[in-house]
Amino acid sequence: MLTLKQLESFVQIVELGTFERAAQRLNTTPSTISKRIGELEDTTGMVLFDRSRRGAQLTEDGERLLEHAQATVHQAQRILELKRQPTQLRRIRLGLTDLTALTWLPGFLGSFTQERPDIRLDITIDMSRTLYQQFQDGEQDLVVIPSAPDAFAQPGIVSRLVGEVEMAFMARRGLVTDARPVSLRALEHYPLVGQGKRSGYAQHVNHWLHQQGASGPSLTADNLLALVGLISAGQGISVLPRRCVEHLTRGNSLEVIDTTPSFPSLGYYAVFRDGSRLKLMEMLAQRLTEAADFTQPFFVARQGNT
Repeated sequence: MLTLKQLESFVQIVELGTFERAAQRLNTTPSTISKRIGELEDTTGMVLFDRSRRGAQLTEDGERLLEHAQATVHQAQRILELKRQPTQLRRIRLGLTDLTALTWLPGFLGSFTQERPDIRLDITIDMSRTLYQQFQDGEQDLVVIPSAPDAFAQPGIVSRLVGEVEMAFMARRGLVTDARPVSLRALEHYPLVGQGKRSGYAQHVNHWLHQQGASGPSLTADNLLALVGLISAGQGISVLPRRCVEHLTRGNSLEVIDTTPSFPSLGYYAVFRDGSRLKLMEMLAQRLTEAADFTQPFFVARQGNT
């Protein structure tokens, strides 16, 4: 059987000139080197050295084998060097909306970068429609955005549900005086504040309102914190992630306005391509799903913590 040690011994003999020097280089004995060459000759059916002459003189067969042996030994050395080299850093461009950035993203990044030092996440925070356009243009590898379940039913596009967000109408405490639950028609007496056209969340809200025969927002704010600020200041009502801003309801700034019908939950999806990096994207989508918790702003201590 042909072995790498046989080829390595053969190459070293040719490079150093004698069996003895090759044995010294390979940290073995001349008899072991001689045995390997004998086995190599038996396996290949070639006589590699002219034993009638002094020194390690190659035969024609030896000359023919040398180039192939050198290439094989060199390739084997490169394979062994892979183990000693640091793992090549893999880059993933990840697009997320501000709700994710305000809730579970900081905790996820802290744990993921420790678990996977071989992966670099290039993060973009923007409106969901902007992120999806960047994804379509090849500028993002994976985006986590809100949408309807069938929105990404396209060839070559994969979507995975990351989590659902409970949504509710909210207003400054005392602004809405109607008896609960409030009809959507009654809410039309109050200014409706929403996010801009680039927001998938706003698109979902507006579509649902249209289905119910209700009017869309009269005021817009692209930033979620700015939107919460406007509502806290009594500038109108809005559909907000209920549990994310729940700490404000406990502080008497906001209150949930129960409505008939109530607003449905909003799904957030990891969207990526079906291609050569599918397994890597599937792994990241799974880790995002495990980490996703839209219920608590990262800067607000959880109950029981100081």
